[in-house]
Amino acid sequence: MSSPAAALRPVFPGLTERAFEEAAGACGFELGAAQRGAVRVLAAPERRNLYLHGPAGRGKTWLMDVAFASADTEHKRRVHFHDFFPALHAAIFRHHHRLDAALDELVGDLELLCFDEFHVHDVADGVLVRRLLSALAERDIATVLTSNYSPESLLPDPRFHGSFLPAIAEIRERFEVVRVDDGADHRESGLARGGFASGRWIAGDTSGADDESELIRIGDRDVEIGALTAGELRATFAQLCERPLGASDYARLADRAGRWQLTRIPPLETVSAPAAQRFANLVDVAADRGVTIRFGASGSFERLADAPVPPLDLPRTLSRLRSLRGAD
Repeated sequence: MSSPAAALRPVFPGLTERAFEEAAGACGFELGAAQRGAVRVLAAPERRNLYLHGPAGRGKTWLMDVAFASADTEHKRRVHFHDFFPALHAAIFRHHHRLDAALDELVGDLELLCFDEFHVHDVADGVLVRRLLSALAERDIATVLTSNYSPESLLPDPRFHGSFLPAIAEIRERFEVVRVDDGADHRESGLARGGFASGRWIAGDTSGADDESELIRIGDRDVEIGALTAGELRATFAQLCERPLGASDYARLADRAGRWQLTRIPPLETVSAPAAQRFANLVDVAADRGVTIRFGASGSFERLADAPVPPLDLPRTLSRLRSLRGAD
């Protein structure tokens, strides 16, 4: 755990509550009561680890990003959990299962690490998360987490939840836990304008040639897409969601192209469990990376809730899709 001296060192020197109010005004909204509670913690002069949780679209990521931008250090990193965890697994493998060596590679001399969309669904990941949080505390790295889950709701599978209780206790001990649940989903209000929110969902659009394809190198393998030209990616649902791709693959595609056309999306109530989860992962990564997507679909994205096995974190996926221009 951090030493008492380290606990007094500010993470966001000079950050004020007024800065959040001005940033909110520039975005066209006023801070709610729960958001103000989180602001008071973020703007406090003493150092605190912070765990922001609550329903989708309540401004958790926005609060973290405003604070992150203000942090007066070059030794900081803001990362989506979808990106960090595959990288951590790969680094652990490269370093022969030595977590310390893997963290040396990934976090080095960081003073601040911000995780967006923190979650634990898998028991093996739960073991690694506990080791990770302990290692970050030992390295005296200030940590901010956003999550749709309260600490007590992490690893919700009742078969394994008991094994994660010590980690929950550590989170409660090491983090200031703040619930952010003001009002309705901000993404549905139309306040979000750029990036992912500037994309479109076109229901009834089944265009897109099935025979258009090319192979591009992603990491250490070839991935089939429709085409990649001038920073724009074209692909079908089958190419990106019905083949064994992961969040790290979508992140690499986002690095190659900031505009996507995803066509021939079938009725989402009919898709398989793996395809539904990949689609949710794709939306997560695209929203985090600011990718603008034109979705050409047979029907409404709301029907994803009626899939035989809806994806994990379904409310967040739907919240993000509802932010799109022309969302049905």
